[in-house]
Amino acid sequence: MAHSGQDALKDAMYWKEKGEMYFHIDAYNFGNSLIRLLKDESTIIALAEMMKSYEQYRSQPSRVMAPLYANRLKYVEKLFRRDDQRYLALFNDPKDVIELARQQKDAHTAGMLGTPDGKRK
Repeated sequence: MAHSGQDALKDAMYWKEKGEMYFHIDAYNFGNSLIRLLKDESTIIALAEMMKSYEQYRSQPSRVMAPLYANRLKYVEKLFRRDDQRYLALFNDPKDVIELARQQKDAHTAGMLGTPDGKRK
C-alpha cells in the first residue's frame, strides 16, 4: 500500500477523550498491520473506523489489563462470530485477518516465554 494510506490511518488515530486529543498507538499499529490485507486503499477510512471500534473494545474495564495481542485476536474473533460485514468486507480474505491476529498473539506469547526464535517445539 502507498505511504498515503499509512498517513491517513495515522491522522485518523487522533481523537478526543475527556476533552483532550490522544493518539491511539495500539489501534494505529494494529490497523497498520492490516493495511496490506485491504481490498484497496479506498477502504482506509473504514479501517480507521474499525480501529476506533477496536480501541473501544480494548479499553473496556474488563479488558484493559489483558495483553494487547490477546485483545486483538478476541476482537477479530468477535467480528467473525457476529459476521460483521461492515468490517470483514474491507479485506480481500477476512480469514487472513484472523490468521494475522493469531500469528501476532503467538509471536508475542513466544517472546514473553523466551522461546528461541519465537518458534514452538
